[in-house]
Amino acid sequence: MSPRHCGAFLFLLAGAASGAQGIEALGSQLSELDRGLYTCAGTSVNTQCRAHGKPLEHLGLPVLGVTLEYRSELLNRTMVLFDEARFAQIEGSLTARFGAPEIHDEQLRSGMAGAFVNRVRVWRRDVNVAMLEQYYGKITSSALRYLSQEDFRELMRARDAGRIRGTRDL
Repeated sequence: MSPRHCGAFLFLLAGAASGAQGIEALGSQLSELDRGLYTCAGTSVNTQCRAHGKPLEHLGLPVLGVTLEYRSELLNRTMVLFDEARFAQIEGSLTARFGAPEIHDEQLRSGMAGAFVNRVRVWRRDVNVAMLEQYYGKITSSALRYLSQEDFRELMRARDAGRIRGTRDL
C-alpha cells in the first residue's frame, strides 16, 4: 500500500469534508498518533487504536466511535461509526462529492429482527476504497470504512465466507 495514495484519498474524504476532525490519514505513522485522543493495543505488527475523550465529528456529523488499524506502523484501515439514522445523510454527502457509488447490498439476519437488507455503498479512488454500510454490529449503527482495494477484497471475501444460504449474521 502506498502511503502517498492512501493519505491523499483520505485527505479528500476527511480533511476536505465540512466539519471533519479527529480522523487520521491512511498511511500515517503510528508514532505520529495523538495518544491523548486514542487508546491503542496490539502487537508490533498489528495495532488497533480507538478514539476516546472528547466527542468527534466526521463529515460534519457526530460519530459514535473511531477505530484505526495499523499494520507495521502504518495506518491501514479506518472505521467511523455513526448512528444508523444518519446513513442516508452520509450516503448523500459522499455521493455529492464522489459520484454514484457501487452497490453491494446484502441480506443480514439478526435475532428477533429477522432477515433484512444491509445497504452497502462503495466509492473507489485510485488504490483506495470508502465503504459505507447501513448496519454494523447492531441495527442502530452504521459504519464508514476507509481502506485499500486489497483490504476491501479481503474484507469482502471474509464476509462471503460467513454467509449461510446467502445471508450473513449481523
